[in-house]
Amino acid sequence: MSKFFSLISAILLFVSLAAADTTAVATDSAKTSSTDTVVLDTDKAKVPDIQELKKKHAVWIKLEGDVEPSMYDFCARAIDDALKEKPDYIVFEINTFGGRLDAAFDLVDTIMAVKGPETIALVKKKAISAGSLIALACKKLYMLEATTIGDCAPIVQGGDGTPQIVGEKIQSPLRAKFRNLAQRNGYPELLSSAFVTPELEVLELTTKLDKGKKTERDTTLIIEGQKYAVLDSASKAFWGAPKILVKEGELLTMTDQEALELGFSKGTFKDRNEFETSLAIESRSEVETTLGEDIASAIAAIAGILLILGFGALYIEFKTPGFGLFGIIGLILIGIVFLGQFAPQLDGYIPAILLVAGVVLFLVEIFVMPGTFLFGIGGIICMILALALSFSPEEIPEFVPETVETTFDATPWLFGLFYMLACAAIALVFPIAASKYLIPLLPEGWTPMLKTDLETAASPTEAVQEIAVGAVGEAKTFLRPVGQASFTMPDGSTKLFDVQTHGEIIEAGTKVKVESVQEGHIWVVLDN
Repeated sequence: MSKFFSLISAILLFVSLAAADTTAVATDSAKTSSTDTVVLDTDKAKVPDIQELKKKHAVWIKLEGDVEPSMYDFCARAIDDALKEKPDYIVFEINTFGGRLDAAFDLVDTIMAVKGPETIALVKKKAISAGSLIALACKKLYMLEATTIGDCAPIVQGGDGTPQIVGEKIQSPLRAKFRNLAQRNGYPELLSSAFVTPELEVLELTTKLDKGKKTERDTTLIIEGQKYAVLDSASKAFWGAPKILVKEGELLTMTDQEALELGFSKGTFKDRNEFETSLAIESRSEVETTLGEDIASAIAAIAGILLILGFGALYIEFKTPGFGLFGIIGLILIGIVFLGQFAPQLDGYIPAILLVAGVVLFLVEIFVMPGTFLFGIGGIICMILALALSFSPEEIPEFVPETVETTFDATPWLFGLFYMLACAAIALVFPIAASKYLIPLLPEGWTPMLKTDLETAASPTEAVQEIAVGAVGEAKTFLRPVGQASFTMPDGSTKLFDVQTHGEIIEAGTKVKVESVQEGHIWVVLDN
C-alpha cells in the first residue's frame, strides 16, 4: 500500500515538474514576445525621423531687377505654376535694389497667400528696399555669402533732383506691413521697423540672471533708444552699457552674418548647391519667364528714357507745321511704354503684333512719309522679328542627328537659322517675281499694276537752272521734306519745280523762298 502511495507521489511530482517547465517556457515566450513588441514599437517610433529625412521637391522663382508691375505679373503666374507641382518648398531667389512700392505690396500679399508649400527667400546678392519687404514675406530667410538686406525707406525725387525720404503718411503703413510680416514669420519686430524709420534708434541690453547659481543664464533685451533713455539709474546699472544695433538717423542694413546674428536669417551658404543639400532638396524645377514678360521687363527698364524722347519728339512736332516724322516717332515711343504693361498678357500674339506693325510702317513709308526710308527699314525689322519669333526650336526640322546631352553642338542651330533665313528669302523674292512676271499676264482690269510704258515720260516740273536764289513761291504739295512748289518767273509766267526742305514739314499753300540751288536740288524755307 505504501508502495502504491509512493508511486502516486512520484507521478504527481513528475507532473508538477512538467507543468513548472511548461509555465517557464510560456513565461519566456511571453517575455520574448513582449521584447519583440517593444522592438517593433521602437521601429515605429523611428518612422517620423525617417520621414523627416525624406527628400524634398522645390520650385525656384527668380526675382531679379527692378520691382515693377511686370515682376508682380511674373511672380503671380509663377506661383500658380509652382503650386501645380505640389512642391515642399517654393524658393524665391532675390536680387534687387527695390522699385515701386505698390508692386512690392502686391508681391508681398501674393506670397503671403500661398498655402501648402513652405515659402523660402534666398538672397542671391542683395535684397534692398522693396526687396527686403519681399524677402520677409517668406516664412524663412536664407542668404548666400557676402550678400546684404535692408534699407526700405520710401523715397521720392525732390525738386533739385536729389532723393528724399517721404513723410509719415507713407512710412506708417509701410512700418505696419513690416510688423505684420515679423509677427507672422517670427522675425524681430522692432528691428524690422528700423528698415523704414531713420529716426528709430535700437539698442541691445544684455545681463546675467541668477549669478552664482546653477540656473545662471544670459538674457537679452532689444529696446528703443528713447525708452532706454527714461530708465532709472538702477535699471541702467542692472543692464550695463547698451550695444547700439541701429544708430539714430540710419536705416537697418545687414550683411549675411549680421542677419544671422540678429535672428532674421536661418543660415548662410556658399552657393545654391550647399543650400539645397542643407534643406534635403533632391528634385527641383524653375519657372522661366515668357517672351512677353521679358519684353515687359525690358521696356520697364528704359520706360523713363522712352517717355522723355517721346514727349520731346511731340514738342518738336508742335513747333513745326502739319503732322510728320517727329509726331509719329513720339506716338510710337509713348505707345511702346504703355503697351509694355500688357506684354505678358499678349505673349502668344507678339509675332502677329510685330507683323501688323511692320505692315503699318510700310504703309506710312509709302503714303505718308515717302523717301525717308526710316519707316520702311523699321517695317522690315518688325517683319524679320515676327518671322523669327514665330519659330521655336521644337518646330525647326532636324537636319542632323541629336547630339549627346553632355556636349553642345551648334550645327542644329545653324541649320535652323539657315532654314529661317531661307523662308524669309522666299517670302521676299516671291512677291517681286510675281509682280514682274505673273501679274502682268493677267487681262486688263484684273491686275492692279500699271502697264503704261514710262520710258518716254517727262517730268511736269521745270529745270532747276531757271530758278534764282531768293525767289518766292507757293508750295503746291506737302513738303515732307520733298514736294513741288510754283514760282512766278521774271516774264510773268508761273512754273512748277521740284523742291525740298532741310527736314521741315511745310503744308501745301504755304509761301516758300528759295534758299539755295545746289547739285540739281532746290532748297526752300518758309517765307516769313
